[in-house]
Parts: sequence; C-alpha cells; structure tokens
Amino acid sequence: MTEDVPQPSVSFDEFKLFYETTEKVTDRRLATNRWNYSVCLAMLVGAAATGRWALLSTTSFIPGSIAAILICSMAILFCRHWLSQIEDFKSLNNAKFNILNQMAPLIVFNSNNDDEIKSFQPFVKEWDELKNSKAVVQTHVLKLEALTSSNIEYFIPKAFIFLFSAGTVGIIIVAIFAGLTGFSAIFELNSTLETVE
Repeated sequence: MTEDVPQPSVSFDEFKLFYETTEKVTDRRLATNRWNYSVCLAMLVGAAATGRWALLSTTSFIPGSIAAILICSMAILFCRHWLSQIEDFKSLNNAKFNILNQMAPLIVFNSNNDDEIKSFQPFVKEWDELKNSKAVVQTHVLKLEALTSSNIEYFIPKAFIFLFSAGTVGIIIVAIFAGLTGFSAIFELNSTLETVE
C-alpha cells in the first residue's frame, strides 16, 4: 500500500497570476481570429478581382484564372491553419483551467485567525453546473470539452473554406467551358455585361 504524498500549499497570489494568463490566452485567440478574418476578406477580394481581370480578354484569361485558383488554394490552406490555431488556443486554455482546478484545493489564504481557510473550488463547481445544464459539448477535432457556443468560432473559417473551394470549382468550370467554346461565348457575355453597366 502506497502512502499519499502530501501536496504542497499554493499561494493565492500564484493562483491569481496563473488565472490572468488564461485570460491573456483568450484575448490572444480573439485578436488572432480578427486578424485571420481580415486576411481572408483580403484574399476573397483579391480572388474576385483576379477572376474579373481574367474575364477581360483572351490574353488575360489563362494567367488570371491560374492566379485566382492559386489565391483560392492558398486561402483554403490559410483557413485550415486558422482552424488549427483555434484548437491550439482552446487546448491551452483547457490545460490552464485543469491546472487551476488542481491548484484550488491547495490554496493557502493569508488569514489572521488560526482556522484553515479552504478553497471553494469555483472553477470545478462552475464546470459541473455547466455540464449538468448541457451547456458543454466536445469540440470536433481534439474532443475537448467546451461551451456549446464556442463551436460557432469554427463557422467563419469553414465558411471561407467553402467560398474559396466554390470559387476554385467555378473558375475551373469556366475555364473548361471557355476551352470548349473557344473563349468566344465568355467574352461575348462579358462585353454584353459591360454594355449593360
């Protein structure tokens, strides 16, 4: 039979300091999401402008189509990287809160009386309450537990992946159509659209 090794006491100030690092990770994740969203919007505008340039004449069609496909492909890779970043930040925060929950029962508060003050373990109790109310789900990739609304964060990069994939497929279909018709139908349509404008 092995004896339980007594755990060392934890300073409340250390607990507080470590908690602040979890807040900073969340702030960094939100800032990263804003930056990635801006980059994806810029790539979307770039792909659209390049696609439009490709339709201006037969000389710009092939290089414009290739450039638009390359932009869309890079954007898809970027969005996949963005999804990985979200998972990494969530994993880091999950690990930090697990450590905070382990630290909580060991906290020693400075007290004037001789009674030992114990931690209420608010993070453990809060998480249990959330689980009981079914507000916690497992995330799709790493199977971490998270609030149900946190999965919404995955929607924007997935929507961009869909847009860029659809754009790539659309460009390829237009290129095939252009090759089969000798480019004439596309540029006749383009000149018709320009006269309408």
